[in-house]
Amino acid sequence: MHTWAKRGIQTAFVTGGLLMLGTGIASAQENVNPDAPPSPVDAGVSVPIKVDQNNLGTPVKNVDVPKIERTISTDRVTSAVPTRTAAPAANPLVRNASERLQHSAVSGVFRGNTIQAHWDIPINICGNAIAVFGDAYAAGDCSQSSHRETPIVTDGSGQALAGNIVAVDWVSPFQITGNAIAAAGNAETDTHATQDSYTGGDRETSGEQGAISGNILAGQWATPFQITGNGVGGAGIANAKSDADTTAVSDGSLKTSGDKSTLSGNVGGVPLAPLFEVNGNSVAGAGNASTDSRQAGKAVAGGTHTGINDIATWVETTGDPATGAGNVVQPQLAGPISVDDNAGAVGGNSDASSDTMNDATAGGFTSTTGEGSTASGNIADAPIALPVSGAGDSAAVIGNATTDHTNDSTTEAGSGTYTNGDNSVLSANTASVPPATSVDVCGDSAAGGGQATGTCTNDVESTAGGYNGTTGNESVGSGNIGTVPVAVPVETYGVTAAGAGSGTATATEEKDVRSSGTPNTEDDKGTVSSNIATAPTAAAPQVIGNTAGLVANTTTDTTQDTSVTAGGNPHATGKKSSLSGNIAQVPTSTPAQVFGTGATGVGNNDVAADNSTDMKAGGDASSTGEKGSLTGNIVSVPAGTGTQVQGQSVGAGGNVDSDSSNDLNSVAGGSSATNGDEGSVAGNVISADTADFAHTPGNSVSGAGITGSDATSATNVVAGGDEQTSGQDASVSGNLIGVPNNTYPGVFGDAVASLGSAETNTDSVNYTQAGGATETDGSGPLTGREIQAPVEAAAKVKDVPAEVVGQAVANTTEDSTQVTGDEGEGVRADKNLKGIELPKGVDHLMGATEMPSFSGLDKLPVNQTPDPEKLAGLAGELPTQGVPALPQERSSIPVGGSAANLNPNVQGVPLQEVLGLAGTLVPGAQQRSLPTVPSLPFTAPALPMTLPAVPLATQRSATDLPALPLEAPTSLSGVSLNPASSLAQEERTLPAGPALNVVDTKTVFAPVSGLL
Repeated sequence: MHTWAKRGIQTAFVTGGLLMLGTGIASAQENVNPDAPPSPVDAGVSVPIKVDQNNLGTPVKNVDVPKIERTISTDRVTSAVPTRTAAPAANPLVRNASERLQHSAVSGVFRGNTIQAHWDIPINICGNAIAVFGDAYAAGDCSQSSHRETPIVTDGSGQALAGNIVAVDWVSPFQITGNAIAAAGNAETDTHATQDSYTGGDRETSGEQGAISGNILAGQWATPFQITGNGVGGAGIANAKSDADTTAVSDGSLKTSGDKSTLSGNVGGVPLAPLFEVNGNSVAGAGNASTDSRQAGKAVAGGTHTGINDIATWVETTGDPATGAGNVVQPQLAGPISVDDNAGAVGGNSDASSDTMNDATAGGFTSTTGEGSTASGNIADAPIALPVSGAGDSAAVIGNATTDHTNDSTTEAGSGTYTNGDNSVLSANTASVPPATSVDVCGDSAAGGGQATGTCTNDVESTAGGYNGTTGNESVGSGNIGTVPVAVPVETYGVTAAGAGSGTATATEEKDVRSSGTPNTEDDKGTVSSNIATAPTAAAPQVIGNTAGLVANTTTDTTQDTSVTAGGNPHATGKKSSLSGNIAQVPTSTPAQVFGTGATGVGNNDVAADNSTDMKAGGDASSTGEKGSLTGNIVSVPAGTGTQVQGQSVGAGGNVDSDSSNDLNSVAGGSSATNGDEGSVAGNVISADTADFAHTPGNSVSGAGITGSDATSATNVVAGGDEQTSGQDASVSGNLIGVPNNTYPGVFGDAVASLGSAETNTDSVNYTQAGGATETDGSGPLTGREIQAPVEAAAKVKDVPAEVVGQAVANTTEDSTQVTGDEGEGVRADKNLKGIELPKGVDHLMGATEMPSFSGLDKLPVNQTPDPEKLAGLAGELPTQGVPALPQERSSIPVGGSAANLNPNVQGVPLQEVLGLAGTLVPGAQQRSLPTVPSLPFTAPALPMTLPAVPLATQRSATDLPALPLEAPTSLSGVSLNPASSLAQEERTLPAGPALNVVDTKTVFAPVSGLL
């Protein structure tokens, strides 16, 4: 084993080019004096091996595998490695030669340049049990630790070809613990294992006032491998119980300077932090396998120091004033790649239960400058966050397989960047491609002639890049930003399929995937500077909570909450500049999800899926091009979609029941605001906003079966937003040109039955928006113009029951709003309408040039008593608020006079006197005497408004009628008969009207109508 390992490692070094100068390889494990110059060449490889507490079962006997604790290196092998494993001793020939050279006359040849390469491969094999036609048992408590510190400090200031650093620090620990393997026997383990590996250190140099000096090229690699807690039973029984922790760190920050130099102070940093895991899996073939495991993994590549503004910084350099200095190139990778807690059974039983926690970090914040320089302070950034997991899945072929998996994963690759290119040429530009993703196959199951159950709880965070800031004031070709943020989770979970058998899937997930952040640049008085080109992409190809069965029973219950963010709000300025401060943004937000769908041939299918997805690509764009030429213009082409397949229920000779809910928010881009005042071809906005919403929830199709779908969906799809600019005292500035496109094709809430029964209950609330409100003004040639060409279309097939010798029921409700371009705040706010609530029966407000209409006035009486029938026709046409209530009609006329001789009266005046007076005033009127009426034993009611009907004479005019007093006989037995007695003391006149005819005593107590 010793010879094989040594030869393999030497071969790897030849392949990697680490055998240098033909002199052998040395190590830097000795105590390092920070004041002493580093060795020009320092490289080594170390393989500490620990084998302990393993057991082997054979037909002959049970054997404990011999203990091995050794270190294999490229120079010599040490026989004992302490808990804190030391790296191998240095090759004395190389080390001694280096020390002699550093104190010789030729030491200046090296000028402080350093090449350093270390690869540490700790291997821990512990607590494993292997049974081959026998029984094996292992119980282990294992630990391994290795530590190599390799800081580098050098200096190339004021020199040529000096102080450069090339360093690679790679740590790749292997942990193989707690596994049980049985072949025609029984194997069992119960193991706790830890492994901790560390290498690297800070790299610091300087190339100030130098030429090709103070540059750093650093590879920081942490790649741990875990193979723990697995159980394999082949014609036997394997039980594994494991608890494993693995940590790998390749540490160190990178710091240099290239001020006042040429081709100095540049940095190339390559931190890699993937984790590779195969843990807690259970496989049974004609046997039984069971695992119960917990594993934790951590990989860190790169470290930090306190940098500008007290920010924890990974890379820090400068390049001002300089030429080709202070530039940074930094690809970064982080993410666990794991196959954990899966169960497979072929003619056996398999059960896996595990809990996994992973943390991966690569790189960090970066700062540099290129102020007053040429081709300096530029940054090329490519952080990749890539967690990949296949976990909690089960498969059974004529057997039983069950999983129960919990995963908590955090991945960070890179961080923010900042540079400064003021008063420079071709400096402080940044290019960034920060993809972030999460690939998961979790909680799925597949059965063929067996039973498979997959259970997964998944919590994932994946982040790549961050804030992207620069400046280009008074510069040429500086401070520009190009970035392509990509955030794309890819996964299938909670999916079950069965050919012949039973499949069950249960999954719960929370996921946050982020790529990059805000691009921000500033430029005043620049040329071709501080422009932004960005194409943020947010997508979510996800297959969630679906079932499919041929001749089987399938069930899924899935809940997911996903957040996807790509890019941020781009901001640029170009005041008093030329071809500066412009923004070109092409954001896309594209969910592509299939969830809550069930399909069965013959069998039973039950689906429950709850989807919540929040997606955002790009953001609000802001700039300014005041007093500039070709500045502050914005071109925005956002595309937001809502492509989903939800809650489909399809059955042929089976029973399918789907219950799904959906909450989607898909936003691409945002508002655009700029300014082109006093500019030329400045502050213009050109946009093509596309909102495309393909809607397909809740369809049910049955062929000789019974299918049902209950689907609720609430969606919000937005592309672009409001646009605002100005072009005062300008030329070809402040213009808005927009082509908003809003399409809504949908097939939802339909039921199709052929020889079966199909039912759907679908409730859909949707909002789609392309573009928004626009505002501009201007003075000057071709300024403040607005051209909008909105396109809106909707094609829907919904609520359609179709039957062919079957029964189809469709119950569909929809509340949808489409907003395309500038439709006004009232429409865009949808249910939050503003304005005046009109009375019932009034369908519009009076226009500015309209006069009020009083169509009911022709029903009012003119100089006569109102007709109650006509008044009833005015109900609802005239306002009634504030009008006093009318007196109620009474059944008899009131009377006045003494109790012994009651006489009728009018407003308290005896009727006889009124008639007498009227006879003297109106010619032709005849008087008749009133009969004496005996006293009545009751109190008369008050005067009614309606008088008894009497024959009327020919109408004549009556003028100058004498005034009637307000006070008159007004009571009967102490009861007031004059309703006007409480009024002020003033004269009243009778209205002009026909004279009274002779009163017939037979009609004294009959109803009275007409006017006095």
